[in-house]
Amino acid sequence: MAKETSQIKRFYCVEDAFFIAFSFWHEQKRPKEKDGDYHISFSNEHFKLESSNPADTIEVATFLKNKKRTPNENIKKEHYYVCEFTWQPNKRIKEFKNMDEITYEGTEITETSHLLFMIYWEDDFNCWQRVHVLACLNASSHQEAADWMLKEITTKGSDVPEHGSEYFKNGRLEILI
Repeated sequence: MAKETSQIKRFYCVEDAFFIAFSFWHEQKRPKEKDGDYHISFSNEHFKLESSNPADTIEVATFLKNKKRTPNENIKKEHYYVCEFTWQPNKRIKEFKNMDEITYEGTEITETSHLLFMIYWEDDFNCWQRVHVLACLNASSHQEAADWMLKEITTKGSDVPEHGSEYFKNGRLEILI
């Protein structure tokens, strides 16, 4: 039985969600990137960054800002994606011998949550960038998470400073799911 949408809520820290989803925590290895930062691409198209998204990622929306364009300008939309990530809620340490030998109180619990992130063209640096937008708890699927998070960012704004609730009124948001 699917969870009710009213149970979905914002994840406590979207930055943590982003790092967990892209496996940069603890002993997991960060992928190599010849051009520098793993979340930046100087390619003319966004596909290079898109190809390094987590395997379960789905594209859920695009956004095209209203602005004057030159006749030969390559139109660059913002691309929004959802993926899931698993994490462990904080537990109390029962015994600590060293970093490899930690005993916790209670049973080991793993939670699954969802991250909304985007790939967009950064005009100031002439590159594509991947950034977190919002994360949520308690969604039963990518679809349910996407619906809830897209509604959140279009009505209340996101965790991206430039994305207040008015941001999406200055362009065309196309929902792909």
